[in-house]
Amino acid sequence: MTRKMYQVPENKLRHLRQIEMPSDDEFKARAKKERRPWGILKRDFMKSSLKQDPEYLRGIGQGRVDKARGLDYAEGRNDSAYNLGYYRGYTEYESNRRGWDQATRERFDAEYVNC
Repeated sequence: MTRKMYQVPENKLRHLRQIEMPSDDEFKARAKKERRPWGILKRDFMKSSLKQDPEYLRGIGQGRVDKARGLDYAEGRNDSAYNLGYYRGYTEYESNRRGWDQATRERFDAEYVNC
C-alpha cells in the first residue's frame, strides 16, 4: 500500500499557542510546595507542552495513518517532536481508535485508509 501524508487540520493549528518554559528555580519552588522532585515536574511540563507543537501533532497523525494502512514503522525526520509523535501515533493507534466514536472512525477511514 502506498503512503498517504497526514495533514493537521487547520482548526487545530489555529488553537496552538507558544508556551514559555519556566526557569529551573520556578520548577524547584513548585516542587518544594508540591513535595515532588523538580525534574519530574519539568518532564511533565515538557510532555504536556508537546501538545502545542505542530510537528508533534503531524507525527501523531502520520503514525496513525501509516499503522492503519499497514505500512512499516518509519521515522522520517530529524525533528525529535515529530519522531516522538510518530512513535506514539503508530504504537498507540489501536488503543486510540477504540476510544473514537463511530463518526470519527468513519471519517478517518474515508480520508486516510479507504482512498
